[in-house]
Amino acid sequence: MNEPQNTADERQYFVVGNRTVQLLPLGNGGMEILKLDWDTGKFMPGADYLPKVMFGKDEVEKVSEDEFIQQTEQMRRELFKGDNAVFTLYKLLDTIEATAKQEGRLLTAEEQGIIALTQRKTYAMFEKECRLNENYCRK
Repeated sequence: MNEPQNTADERQYFVVGNRTVQLLPLGNGGMEILKLDWDTGKFMPGADYLPKVMFGKDEVEKVSEDEFIQQTEQMRRELFKGDNAVFTLYKLLDTIEATAKQEGRLLTAEEQGIIALTQRKTYAMFEKECRLNENYCRK
């Protein structure tokens, strides 16, 4: 595991097992810990993950913001279905990946770029657009 930096003014991103966890600096010098909630796809307080992030070994990986977003969006795509703009974009990503798989090839650089940009967009949209049991639910 990469050791977390001792900087209280930067967000830090981790993957613990398959769960994404973020450490957010607070204005008072403290830190908020948020974990991806398997039931909603949103982030919830995750103080129970602090020891894992700080002292975990094999199952903890410090990642970049981009890797964090990719992992979060992959989990959301796998766990949830819905009828809103976010899930329309998820279907586009599924189509891109399925086409490459059907053609027996890896994703092109252009496809990888489209996926990364789209995931950044869906990540930003999820909290605003998605309302559990109204326009999305767990698969």
